[in-house]
Amino acid sequence: MFAVFARHDLRGVGRDSLLAGMIAAPLVWIALVRWVTPMVADSYDIDLTPYYPVILTGFLLLTSAIVPGGLIALLVLDERDAHTLVALRTTPVPLRTYLAYRAMIAVVLATVFVVGTISASGLLPPDMILPLIPIGVLTGLSAVVICLTMLAFAHNKVEGLAVIRGIGLLVAGLPLIPFFIDSDWQLLFGLIPTYWPAKAFWVAWDDGIWWPYLAMGTVFHLLLAWPLSQRFTKSVS
Repeated sequence: MFAVFARHDLRGVGRDSLLAGMIAAPLVWIALVRWVTPMVADSYDIDLTPYYPVILTGFLLLTSAIVPGGLIALLVLDERDAHTLVALRTTPVPLRTYLAYRAMIAVVLATVFVVGTISASGLLPPDMILPLIPIGVLTGLSAVVICLTMLAFAHNKVEGLAVIRGIGLLVAGLPLIPFFIDSDWQLLFGLIPTYWPAKAFWVAWDDGIWWPYLAMGTVFHLLLAWPLSQRFTKSVS
């Protein structure tokens, strides 16, 4: 079933320039981080090294949650418009299998984006590559929550684009603020799903104990994803 879904998705992305552009967007962000960051540092004679973690987080880590989450949601909204999901209910394939496939693709894409883009940025220390893998998986869970949130509030692709623009600042902007807060009050930002992979990345960068943020973030994402997935299931039935 996963192979059938995957072939259908590849055809859908190939036919839609918007979706294809979303897949290619990380290449632009890599170029910006890899070449523009040193250019700015040289032009203004400033040391941006202490800010490398937040630069990588803002341009590459958090966007690696938005792109797969938005892409999968738009594909599902297309299928909803075409009544494909209603037809799926009449087949032997359970809806939970469909959701499991969508979640798996979001996690895999986000992990690949996180590891690939940040490794290619030229700013990452070599010893950070291995921690990027579990952090990328956690970012994938953020992508799943973003996808389910879009499906909860949007009924078609136009509304989906409006929702992703609305939540963009929330999931890709606000989680950067705790980087500049040296206080336990920054944990209040933990109500935003993407705070957890960002925080784990910063702690790992500083050679700190980052796995508790990974564990707490995983639990928090699962608690958010469950009611959102139930809401989606009811909307299809």
